Amino acid sequence: MTRVQWLWRVVCFVGGIACALLCSSFLKRITPRPTPPVAVLPDRSASRGPWGTLEALEIPFADKEELAPDRALRLQAPQWFFQDWNEKQLVDFIRSCDLSEEQKLDLCQHTPWQIASNGLVCSPSVPLVRGLGQVARKQIYEVLAKSPSNYPQRYPFRFSPEEFDSRLLATGLTKDKRKVISDLAYSDGPTRCFTDLALLPDLFSPEEINSVLDSLYRLPAYRLRLRIVSDSDIAAVARYWGQGGREEKIRPLLESLTKVRRDGGVSIGIGYLLPSFARLRLNTFPRSWNEAQARSEDCFWTSLNFFNDPPEMRFLDPAVVRQTLQTEFTRVQGHPTFGDLITLTDDAGNAIHACVYIADDFVFTKNGVNPLSPWVLMKIPDMLAFFPPARSRAPIVLRRKTARNPPGD
Repeated sequence: MTRVQWLWRVVCFVGGIACALLCSSFLKRITPRPTPPVAVLPDRSASRGPWGTLEALEIPFADKEELAPDRALRLQAPQWFFQDWNEKQLVDFIRSCDLSEEQKLDLCQHTPWQIASNGLVCSPSVPLVRGLGQVARKQIYEVLAKSPSNYPQRYPFRFSPEEFDSRLLATGLTKDKRKVISDLAYSDGPTRCFTDLALLPDLFSPEEINSVLDSLYRLPAYRLRLRIVSDSDIAAVARYWGQGGREEKIRPLLESLTKVRRDGGVSIGIGYLLPSFARLRLNTFPRSWNEAQARSEDCFWTSLNFFNDPPEMRFLDPAVVRQTLQTEFTRVQGHPTFGDLITLTDDAGNAIHACVYIADDFVFTKNGVNPLSPWVLMKIPDMLAFFPPARSRAPIVLRRKTARNPPGD
């Protein structure tokens, strides 16, 4: 072999390697990559139980178009109504509060009082209200909350301490302005309460107040999905979610989902598994329903109609609600199941709230008769934070004695 032939073979060999590398790079560019399966990863957290595998995603829920429809009530000048009190009772109460001597003198001698037929109206100055300590603010506002005339104190913004701090950060305010709000808050058991929006306009710009409102009014609602894989126990899952005579209605869909060939299975929103009453109202506000009785649809009407279609209007009557809870439900000591009622009672044993257990730590709830309260899915601890600890005891689980088959779904 001549030297020229040897060099030629070397050149061909090196050229072949280079060509192969170029072709490989080109093929990688033009060959489509496999599309990753949809919804393989859980949203935020996943729990397993008799309900199957549940995925949860927290949603800061609110109606942006009407974020603070009660703004006028919350931003009016401070005015305290002491229902069914006389002057002596008010003076004695002020002297018993954790106030400075100067504050007591101001309230007793320099603050305008107005005697009404059913109590006393007190108009404290903004500086005095702003200067209240946390203990005194709690003492006074607990009394004011007993009267519907004191709207801000009766319906305070109520959060866990961690959630309260998180919401302050979400406002985007400076540290000093966040401290202004924090100093106006007070503790009520395990929760932090804030009610003095009326004190902010002198210190905050309109844009800053809107940011505060946006943060305070949003509910910790959740989107829930059920994950189905090829070997899911569909019979057990259908029994769990099919309470109320709906097992055969939801089973075909659940079985069909096991035939979808995707790594990790597929997820389905639990709205498909809820009774029609709850499914249609989920994540809506009462005003959107254009119903004459919408302003009266409270937590009890909601809970007792969970499996009903159409809903029964008799559950707007508190007497009917009491009788139904006493005669058609029984207390459960063990873990709740889908459709059970979670109730809160006061010290006298009277129910003050009811919601419907869904799965894991989640309930379907409407927190009160307030038309600003939507129907949402919430975690039980978040739901409990809406109710004063002093007025409620440990949650009670109630289960209907006889399963009802609703007329439609």
